[in-house]
Order: sequence, then structure tokens, then C-alpha cells
Amino acid sequence: MLKGEYEKQIATVTLFPYRTDVWRDNAVPAQKMMTALVNEIAKRQRVIVGVLPEMKEYVLAHYAFVPGAEIFEVRYDDCWARDMLASVCVGENGKKRVNALGFNAYGGELYGSWDNDAALNETLTKKVFGYEVKHYPVTMEWGNITPDGNGTVFVVEDSVVNDNRNPSMTKEEIEKILLEATESRQLIWLPFGLEGDETGGHIDNVLAFADKNTMLLSYTDDESNPHFEVTHRLFDILSGVRNADGEKYRIVKLPVPAFHKRTEADSRDIVDKEGSFARKSGDCVLYTYVNYAQVNGAVIMPAFGIKEDDEAFEILRSVYPDREIIRLDATEAYLGGGGFHCLTKHFN
Repeated sequence: MLKGEYEKQIATVTLFPYRTDVWRDNAVPAQKMMTALVNEIAKRQRVIVGVLPEMKEYVLAHYAFVPGAEIFEVRYDDCWARDMLASVCVGENGKKRVNALGFNAYGGELYGSWDNDAALNETLTKKVFGYEVKHYPVTMEWGNITPDGNGTVFVVEDSVVNDNRNPSMTKEEIEKILLEATESRQLIWLPFGLEGDETGGHIDNVLAFADKNTMLLSYTDDESNPHFEVTHRLFDILSGVRNADGEKYRIVKLPVPAFHKRTEADSRDIVDKEGSFARKSGDCVLYTYVNYAQVNGAVIMPAFGIKEDDEAFEILRSVYPDREIIRLDATEAYLGGGGFHCLTKHFN
């Protein structure tokens, strides 16, 4: 079974950003953000920082990591560790099994070559942790699978049951494999995610779990917010969902801001590259707070310097009374397409 992300972790894996077709200003602002994120995690648990071999000297010369952060040389195509790396399932006897899914760069929509990303469970997971990895024949990202830690997993259907990931498979076939890959008792499909999610819709922009019974949900009561209708529909669906033991979840609403309009500065010096997702000024950028990182003793909350930051902080503080809530500027992460949860892969 997939353990809850709220449970004790042994390590987190990150991948250092470098792509100039994704990250502005030669990826330097994104690298500064990643360094701050790594250092917050490393104060509390082991962190593996994947870097390209040819970048290692540059990274060590320009960025200071606290003890607990370990540099690991590996080849990768982009830095969304959550989506590529396998997940650990723990049996009743405590035995760990590491299960992997296929990866094709979000249906081939975001960048043109992903061979290195698809191989990360051989080049990183096995080498760092010594795990044997079992591969399952479904193509999707782990950022679109959220467990409650009690035998139920949640998945957004739009970005799995489609022609750019699993064109020859039915929903029923996919569900059967995912239940086996996650060793779960039940799978809850949500028909869609949030608008503006360039992955096609990931569950980690929709909801997260603070414990096996408490779900945090992206939500707004502001009718002018473009997420109003979708978040209300998702709330209605989830209000009727029961866990694997037949019990209702406690749903805590976490604000989701309106879209950020990408400015010229937000896209400064991004290189146009064939096959890569275009990032142009004027485009809508999704911001969410639910895409936070849970680590031992803390929650690292995305912050954007907007009014909703304070509300999100107070809600998280009430839900996690025994953890430190750390606000960290996540603007660069979201300009590149994701949040802190997307950039980190925990291992229980």
C-alpha cells in the first residue's frame, strides 16, 4: 500500500533545474528557489539533489547547501521528480516494494525528448536506495496519484485515459493496473483537474491529505475566480466519496487564487525550442497552495506575495498543529509549470 505523505519519511529526491526553454534568465531564479527548497528540507531529513554531471562544479560553486543535502550526478530531461520517480509500497509485514509507471513527458506535450526521465528509476532510484523496481504498463505521472494512506488513491481521469498517454487502453484496464501498482483497495477517479494545469490535470493541484481522514481541497467561493465552477463541482463529487472502510472524509477548503498573468519579465530570455511548451507573456499561470511539500516536522507552503498567502498559511497551521508551516516563494516553480510537491519525491 502507498503510505500517506504525512507519515515519516526517510528521504526526498529533487532534480536541479537547468532547461532554458522552461526557466527564465538562464534558469538562475529557479535554481535559487530550488536551493532554498532543498535547504529547508535538509534541515529535517536526507535530500538527494540530482544534477547533470557537467553542472556539478557550477552548482557547488554558485549555491550553498546545508548538511543533509547530497549531490548525485545523473542525467535527466527536466526536474519534476514527483512525476518520474517510482513510489514505495509497504506491505503488512513491512516489506517495501518499489513500483514504477511509464513516462512520456505529459503525453509529449511539454518537451520533445524524455528518455533520460523515463530511465531515472534505473539510474537514480536503484543506485541511491538499492531498490529493485517493478515496472507497470500504464503511462502517467505520479503527481496524478494521491494516496490517503489507508488504501485509497485519487486520480484525475483527463490526463490518463486519453490518446497521448494510453491510447490503446480502456479506463477499466488502466484502473486494474493502477490498483496493482499502488497496492490499493480502491481508486477514486475525478473527471477533471483545474483549468490551466499544463500537465492536462494533476491531482496534486486539486487535493492533498494531512492524515488518512483529512483532505485539503483547492477551492474558491469567489464567483469571479475562473476556478469557481470547477472547484465547486469537485467539492460536490468528493463530498460523496467514502474511503476504503466506508467512512466519509473531512474536507478542508484551501484557497486557490485566480490565474497569474505571465508578464514579459516572467518569460525573459526563455529560449524557444521545437517540441517544448511555449511560455509567452499574457498567458495564464496556475497558482495553487495544495501543491505543498510535506516533510518530517514541517509543511513547505507555496507563497506568491498575494493576499491569499495569509489565509492559506492559517488554514495549514490549523490542520497541522504539530508541524512548522514554512512559507517559501514558489513563483518560479509555477512559471515553469508546477509546485513544490511536483519538484520533490518523498520516500517513506
